[in-house]
Amino acid sequence: METAVEIPWTWLGIRATGITAWGLLTAVVLWGLLLRTRLLGTSIKPPVLLGMHRWLGALALGFLFAHLALLVVDPVVAFTIPQLLIPGIAPWEPFAVSLGVVAMWLMIPVSVVGRIRQRLGKSGAKIFARTHLIAYSAWPLATAHYVLAGTDALADWSIGLLITASALLIFGLLARGFVPAPRPSRPTPAPTPRSTTDPMRDAVEETVVPLTDASHVPAPAPGQGVVVGS
Repeated sequence: METAVEIPWTWLGIRATGITAWGLLTAVVLWGLLLRTRLLGTSIKPPVLLGMHRWLGALALGFLFAHLALLVVDPVVAFTIPQLLIPGIAPWEPFAVSLGVVAMWLMIPVSVVGRIRQRLGKSGAKIFARTHLIAYSAWPLATAHYVLAGTDALADWSIGLLITASALLIFGLLARGFVPAPRPSRPTPAPTPRSTTDPMRDAVEETVVPLTDASHVPAPAPGQGVVVGS
């Protein structure tokens, strides 16, 4: 008679949060690639699409931190906080864990800089571009961590997930290279408000009679001449 193996709840949580964080990271990279094309259409304003991109990134970091917290409280392999922050010192699968640690450190800068780039002035765009480029390398490292550290990474459903995600990113890269970029939106100029700083001037402008209609020009009083031009 076979004995049922009790699976710790922390193991289930670690796997669930890790796979979810990896899936959200895939969505962030794919969304960022499609933002530079016209495939997302023009019905949604660019700030909304950019906000969605940032929201996905923040959600991915949230699940990543939950993944780390569960690793700390896991009774089977008790990780310490330094072991989850410093590559190469993990007590279990140090190489695979190191890949995940490096991927985490590559994800954090772009998320932080993206929220303070306006405060950085002229250098904000350059710093954001560099951190954004670095963040792209987080996906292959996180994927390698998923495959090497995941106990069920080679299951049929997991392989299908990996193939689907890889195909979507290849599609995004091809679209980024061949689909034209979206046209920049032209801001509509706001109407110039009517000046009310000089009420006497406004009153005079409202009572001015066009000289093109001679019937509205009052006749000069006796003894007065008409002054032409000035």
